[in-house]
Amino acid sequence: MTFRGFPQELWFLIAEQAVNSRDTSTLLLLARLSRAMADFALPRMYGIPYDPRQPSSEYRKYNHPDKQSVSFWRSVIVSSLGRTLYPYCCWINTFDFSGLFLFLKGISKSEDVQLRQKFYSTPLRYLELLNTEMPNFRSVDGSGPHVLFCELVTKITEGIKATVDQGDVTSRLAKIIFPNLEYPPSIIYFPVWISRLTRLRALGLKDARLLTDKAALALARNCPALQDFSCAIIAEEETENHLAILLQSLPPNTMASFRVTRGIVHGQKILEALDRHSGSLRRLVLAKLGPRALSALNQLRNCNALEILSLNASDVNAHFDFARSETAVYDQCVEWLRGCYQLKDLSLLRFPSATQLLKDSLTGPKLRLKSLTLVEVEASAPWYNELHHQAKLECLEIVVPDLGLLALGPASGRCQGLAAGISRCPELTELHTEDYLSVADIRKISEGALKLERIAFSGTLVHDEHIMPLANLPRLKEVHVMGDSSFTASGILRFFEKMEGNADHDHRGFSFSAAFQQGTLFGLEEDRRLRKAAERAFDGSVTITYVDSDGEDHYRERPNRNRFFV
Repeated sequence: MTFRGFPQELWFLIAEQAVNSRDTSTLLLLARLSRAMADFALPRMYGIPYDPRQPSSEYRKYNHPDKQSVSFWRSVIVSSLGRTLYPYCCWINTFDFSGLFLFLKGISKSEDVQLRQKFYSTPLRYLELLNTEMPNFRSVDGSGPHVLFCELVTKITEGIKATVDQGDVTSRLAKIIFPNLEYPPSIIYFPVWISRLTRLRALGLKDARLLTDKAALALARNCPALQDFSCAIIAEEETENHLAILLQSLPPNTMASFRVTRGIVHGQKILEALDRHSGSLRRLVLAKLGPRALSALNQLRNCNALEILSLNASDVNAHFDFARSETAVYDQCVEWLRGCYQLKDLSLLRFPSATQLLKDSLTGPKLRLKSLTLVEVEASAPWYNELHHQAKLECLEIVVPDLGLLALGPASGRCQGLAAGISRCPELTELHTEDYLSVADIRKISEGALKLERIAFSGTLVHDEHIMPLANLPRLKEVHVMGDSSFTASGILRFFEKMEGNADHDHRGFSFSAAFQQGTLFGLEEDRRLRKAAERAFDGSVTITYVDSDGEDHYRERPNRNRFFV
C-alpha cells in the first residue's frame, strides 16, 4: 500500500538515502508499501549486513541471538530451501560465515526459550536434532554448533547455486569469510561449498588449513574472478604450498589483494607464485616473513603496480642485518621499491634493516608515497634525511617499541633530524611519532608542515611550551601527547587562546588529550574551565589521564595511541 498522491519517485529517493545510511529498518518499512518497492528495497537491504564499511557495532550485531538476528538468519536459511517468496540468500554481498557460527553458538546456549523456538520453528525444526554433542569431540564450543554450521552452509550454498542455475536471479555474493573451524568434516566440505559460489571475488579465512590442495584447485576452477584473498593463520608449510597452488592455478594477473595478517610465511613458494599476478597485484600484506622467505623477497621485484605494501618479519629476524647479509637480494628489493610508481601506502613493521631500506628507496624518482608507517627496531641509517623526496606524503607514523632506543633519540641527533625531515613534508596532515621531541623539534615541524591536522608525539615531561608552536598550524584538529606530561591548566588555556586568535584558521572539533599527566590533579574548577573553553572556541574536547607516582591511572580512559591510523 502506498500513500495516494505521493509520487513513487520520492519513495525510491528515500530508499536510496536509506541504503546510503545503511538503514535496514527504513528499507524494511518501504518494502511493505508495494510489490514494486519490495523488489527495489529488499535486495539493497540484504546487501547491508556484514558490509565492511559499517561501524564494527553494526557489523557484528547479527552475530548474537536477538529478534533481529534470528529473523535475518531464518530468512536467509529458509530462502535457500526455496520456501520464501524472494531469494534473500542471493542478495547478500558479503557473507561472514564467522558471524553465522557465532550466532549458532549463542542460540544453542540461549536461555530465551521463545527466541530458540522462533529460530527452530518450521521448516527448520530438524536443526534442533543436529544440535547434539558428539563423544570424543574436543572443543570449548562443543560439537553442536559445528554440526549445525556444516549443515547450514551446505544448504545456503546449495540454495544460491540452484537459484542462479534457474536463470531468474544473479547472485550478488562477492565475498565470504570463514571462521577457524575445529570440526574435521568442515575441511572436507569446504571445496564443495566453494565450487558452488562461481561469482566469488574475495575470500577471507581465519585459518588457511581449510585451503587443502583440492580446495585450492576448486577455487581456481570454479571462481576464476577471485581477486582478493586474506588469511590470519598459516599453521604449516604444507598450507603455504596449497596457497601457492591457488595462485598458480588462477588465470594470470587476476589477484589484486593478498594478505597474511598474522601467520608466518616460512618459504619462498608464495612469493614465487605472486609473480604470476605482478601486473594486477595492488595490495600485499605479509605480517611475518620467516628467514627463507626474507631471503627470497626479491621474487616480488616485478610487482610494480602495488598501491599498498606492508612487510613484517618474524621475531627471529627483528635484529637481522638484511642489508649486509643478503646484499644481492637487498639491492634488488631497493630497486623494486624505487620502481613502485603506484605505491601510496608503505608499512615496514619490525622489518630488518628497515631504516637503511627507506634511506635507499625514498629517493626513487617514481616512488611517491602518501602514507608511511615504520615500527623501528634499529636506528642504523638516517632515513628521515630523505623524507623531502616524498613531497606528497600525507600521513607518517613512527613507532619505537624499544625504550632504550627512544631514550637515545635526543642525544644521538635522531629526533632533531626527524623533525627537520618532517618539516620538509608540505602535504603532511597526520603525524604520529613516539620519539622524544623537544620544544625546538616541534617548532621546526610546525614551521614547515603547515597542513598538519593531527599530531601525536611523546617526550619526557612534556610541558606547556611544547604545544605552543602548534597553535600556528592553521588546520590543527587534534593533539595527543603520549609521553609523561606536566601541563598546567593556565598553559593549556593560553594555547587555546593563541589558536583562537588566528581568525582565518579552522580548528572546529579540536581535541586535546594527554595520556600520562604527572603530579597534582587539576581542580574541578580548572577542569571545567578547560572543557568549557574547548567547547566554546572549537566545539572541541579535552581528555587528561592523571598518573600517580606508581604509574597508576587516577581516572579517565586512556586514549588509544593508534586511533589515527586504524
